[in-house]
Amino acid sequence: MATVADKKNAPDSPFHRSKIVLLGDSITQMSFSAKLSGWGTHLSDVYQRRCDIYNRGMSGYNTDWYLKYLETEEGKYDVFDSLTSINGIEDGISDVKLVTLFFGANDASCEKLNARHHVPLPRFQANLKDLVKLCRERFGDKVRIIFITPPPVHHDSRLKFQVERYGDKASGELERNLDLASQYAKAVEETAKELDYPCLDIFRAMQDAMPGGDEEWSVFLSDGLHLSGKGNIFVGERLKQLIDSVYPEIAVTPCPHTAYTGNSSSKGGPLLGSTKGVGPWHDEIDHLEVDKSFDVHITGAKISKA
Repeated sequence: MATVADKKNAPDSPFHRSKIVLLGDSITQMSFSAKLSGWGTHLSDVYQRRCDIYNRGMSGYNTDWYLKYLETEEGKYDVFDSLTSINGIEDGISDVKLVTLFFGANDASCEKLNARHHVPLPRFQANLKDLVKLCRERFGDKVRIIFITPPPVHHDSRLKFQVERYGDKASGELERNLDLASQYAKAVEETAKELDYPCLDIFRAMQDAMPGGDEEWSVFLSDGLHLSGKGNIFVGERLKQLIDSVYPEIAVTPCPHTAYTGNSSSKGGPLLGSTKGVGPWHDEIDHLEVDKSFDVHITGAKISKA
């Protein structure tokens, strides 16, 4: 929570950067990969100068382990307290405007072949509900949440990856498979619906985007499980579309001339702290009246050219 000292040091301005927090496993941790055109970097691009994106993905984690991490002092500070330390929570609202919950790829491991990662479906759904409860408690009960299902698993690619990584020691057995991914994707959807939150079903969307018997949707995956560059772009674009649709108050409308979201003609939703962005855009600064240009940004007034 914010201290008196924190609030004294915070700028006396309505224009602050809001926050979006990404919770999940390796598919979230890797969403900041520039090499893979990560879906988290896609959000950072969309929200330039309006909203900071915080990646709290933990590679290899299932929902059991993630909740255990949140019980530790390190986890509490890392995921919650460090993101609300300036302005705190007031009337159920904090600077954190959106949380994505992207779990299931590890939880859906086969119990027989990978008991280490496997989380039974009922407990998986209960864990998702606990994560929502914690987010509402620590980010404010008005925080927006989007669930994301695990992606489909491509069997041939997964087996090929086994051989490439383990050579002669490859088991030739699938500890993650399409059927299990389907069950856990459905569980995510059901939980989101029960709690009345939107869900991005990439399990189905990826397969629907490239239908046919040749499983061409495998191009969205780098190793049959994790997202490729094309898969990251797919998730980033679909996530932006969903935000625009269900949470327009925190969406960004691109410039009508350039389709760019990082200039003076783009516009942010009213709950982003500033519809214009932090600091005046360069084309809003009158080089003959620089001080006045910055004052105008704070007051929202227009510079008179008369």
